[in-house]
Amino acid sequence: MNKNNLSDKRGQLSIFIIIAIMLVASFVLFILIRERIQSRIAMPEINAVRTYIEQCIEDTGAEVVYEIGENGGYFFPPELSTGSGVAYYYINKESQMPSKAQIENEISLYLNEKLFFCTRNFDNFPNLEIIQGEISSDVSIKSEEVVLNVRYPVRISRDNDTAVIRDFNSIKIPVRFGIVYDSIRETIDRQEPSRGICISCILEISLKNDLYVNMFDYDEETVILTFRDENSKINEKAFRFVFASRYEK
Repeated sequence: MNKNNLSDKRGQLSIFIIIAIMLVASFVLFILIRERIQSRIAMPEINAVRTYIEQCIEDTGAEVVYEIGENGGYFFPPELSTGSGVAYYYINKESQMPSKAQIENEISLYLNEKLFFCTRNFDNFPNLEIIQGEISSDVSIKSEEVVLNVRYPVRISRDNDTAVIRDFNSIKIPVRFGIVYDSIRETIDRQEPSRGICISCILEISLKNDLYVNMFDYDEETVILTFRDENSKINEKAFRFVFASRYEK
């Protein structure tokens, strides 16, 4: 091999090595600078804002879960409702009960709407410029709790410092929503189209799950049922789930 060619290849290799070292050094320097910037903007106010939002999600989430229960699992009353807006879960000899996934979506929609107003435009932080983005949430109904995963993007600025926080996960509302839902599902499944409500079934189900059930006649063919869980209380208020059943005479 020509010595000049060998020398040229060694020179090219040296250049590549130098470039690689420079790239690695630049990357390391970028990481160090970014960490310094992050530490410089990780002011106590940022943690205060995060805590404030988390508390807002928890408080609003509890309020929404309770209201959805009292509305029969809906944000707005569905088409099949009584004149007073109580959702029919049984009508025309068929179940109209929404799926758990449908109710999770209703909670999410309502939560997204109410959270925007909960923070009150961050008036509690006059020394910070706070801009909030679009809120979205994922809701999961469990047997003894409702789990909220909320994306709440917030840009926080003060002078030349800026930080962004966005994800608030695994916020739990201690309500036995899943147990109540499954109890109502079992009640609806055991209805008797020709004879109406199975009282003995309701008694059995309520005792099994430690629930209270109230019923009253809305009209000659419609009964309003309220499943109440004294084990699920927030601010001394028991969780209630209200729906209607209609039976043809």
